[in-house]
Amino acid sequence: MRMVEYTPELFDALQRMAKSIDPQCSLVHRPFVDYYYASSDWCRLFTILADDGSAIASIGVEKMPFEYDSKKIIVGFGSNFHSLRSGMGSYLFLYWQKCCSAGLVYGGSEEAHKIIRRQNWSFFTGVRSYMLNKPYLPYPGQAKWRVAAKWVLRHTRRKKRIPECASRIPANVAAKLSVREEQNFTRDLLPSRSPFRFRFAPPPDYLNWRYNTSLPFVRYRLFRILENEKTVGYVILNDSPERILVAQCDGKDADTLAYGVLLSILQAGHEDTKPRTVSLVSSHPRMQKIYERFGFKRNGPDRPFALGPPGRNVQVHPDTSNWLVNLDWGDNGLLGPFLGPVFRKAAEKLQVPPSDSLAFEDSVSRVRGQGQRA
Repeated sequence: MRMVEYTPELFDALQRMAKSIDPQCSLVHRPFVDYYYASSDWCRLFTILADDGSAIASIGVEKMPFEYDSKKIIVGFGSNFHSLRSGMGSYLFLYWQKCCSAGLVYGGSEEAHKIIRRQNWSFFTGVRSYMLNKPYLPYPGQAKWRVAAKWVLRHTRRKKRIPECASRIPANVAAKLSVREEQNFTRDLLPSRSPFRFRFAPPPDYLNWRYNTSLPFVRYRLFRILENEKTVGYVILNDSPERILVAQCDGKDADTLAYGVLLSILQAGHEDTKPRTVSLVSSHPRMQKIYERFGFKRNGPDRPFALGPPGRNVQVHPDTSNWLVNLDWGDNGLLGPFLGPVFRKAAEKLQVPPSDSLAFEDSVSRVRGQGQRA
């Protein structure tokens, strides 16, 4: 047996292992695997091969640049942690721990949580999930009464199309704040200062790789936040025909950033003819209130968020109320189903052409000079 870094030549062996674990596993989808794990030094997939060349275990590690109290930390986000043989998983887990200053588990399975609890990783509370237009979809194996209850909720809960929410932006905010879609990340999009104690703080080359706006299997859209025509932050959306995820954002001020997120959602969905689900996360109380006033509802318990292992030089205070947390970190937004050519075209039809940008501005400007409405 030997451990190797994934290269595209190993895809067939990796795919056979992935299909035996779960036919829907993201490792089955070659465009994702080759891009995420083999196109940048920021992320690698480590695979254990048996003597016959078959893949029997894997773990991905994305090296994510964070800042805590303005100090830079490289945090390793683990992904696609699989093992077909006893003992191989433990070996890969230890290798992951050695790669970076700290490891991050954000979401993940209960099995993974049991492992890191035994390793005394630190769990943090307060990272809340929010949804607009919750779909209430049943899960495989759910009790029939739960499936029936969700059917009732899907057909009775009133949902709003995204354009109908424009009036929920306060008039004083709409008067000075706007967003503009961009295709590439440039250094001037990064905030020169931050109000957040803990945040994901990658450079432009990382952002251009991880949230590439031209990927065939997922559609990322980048928006520049402008306050009186001055850049104050950015927002990245993971945009598909059925839903929008707030993937990543950053800015100089928490309130301004939250409204920039909402304006980006409004622009991305301004031509929607049906309600679309929108998902985001937040641990910042002021940002949470802004999202809730807009119509977002808390969705379930706090998302699991853990850092470890103990004994490293990274000591993070348990209070998450001044953190900036986003949803699409690591492979959280890359678990599939992925966009194919047909769905990519459908998603692109939602894009606002430059000639239509005034239509979006008009939808927001209707509230200027008026009070906020629920």
